[in-house]
Amino acid sequence: MLDPFDTELYLSSETDELFEKGPWPKPFVFNEEVVRVFDDMVSRSVPLYRQVVACAVQWARAYYQADTRIIDVGCSTGTFLELLGRFLKQPATLVGIDNSQAMLEKAQQKLVQLQPTHQIELICANAEHCSFENSSVVVINYTLQFLPLHQRQKLLQKIYQGLVPGGLLFLSEKVKSAHPRFQETITLHYEAFKARNGYARLEIERKKEALENVLVPLTEAQQVQMLQDSGFAQVDSLLKLHNFISLVALK
Repeated sequence: MLDPFDTELYLSSETDELFEKGPWPKPFVFNEEVVRVFDDMVSRSVPLYRQVVACAVQWARAYYQADTRIIDVGCSTGTFLELLGRFLKQPATLVGIDNSQAMLEKAQQKLVQLQPTHQIELICANAEHCSFENSSVVVINYTLQFLPLHQRQKLLQKIYQGLVPGGLLFLSEKVKSAHPRFQETITLHYEAFKARNGYARLEIERKKEALENVLVPLTEAQQVQMLQDSGFAQVDSLLKLHNFISLVALK
């Protein structure tokens, strides 16, 4: 079988024109209109998105322990779980958590093909209300950043407590630079990245406005410290481009 990095992701959505014309979500919310274009939106808006998903699959395969669960927090349309299911040789319980029922309906369409090899559980709830017991891998890609700051530490602590010994947390987040001049340059290059992917200046500005005070990034150092304060003694970075980073943390 091909390597995850050589495999196309299962992306199933319409072209994202949400901020080009007509009414657009302000503040940003994962409503049905966003869900309709989400796969296209995230793949064109997040640098190295495909590589991050493939990398998460590789690490999940490496750290999965038999008879435990793999949990994707903020699973959205199930893209990571679907790719993992194709490459995970042994049967596993794959759990997707999202507070958008519309997202989970999309995910169900992608993941149905993985049964009966894997047991699929999709949970519509806020992550802080979910159990992480008996999990060996937890993935949180671009989700923690949407939670209020005071809830992030509590969720990471709950995940740490639920992971089995040797369990892995794979975390991807939007971060900010601690240095204003670097942040200005990062923003410039990130917006150029979105423009290269077909977004007009108006769309970029509208999306930025909609996300203000909804997506609140930390610095990389703050994010690492939060993981360490939650109990993870071993933390390392894997991928970073512009203001997006992927980290791994081990229990």
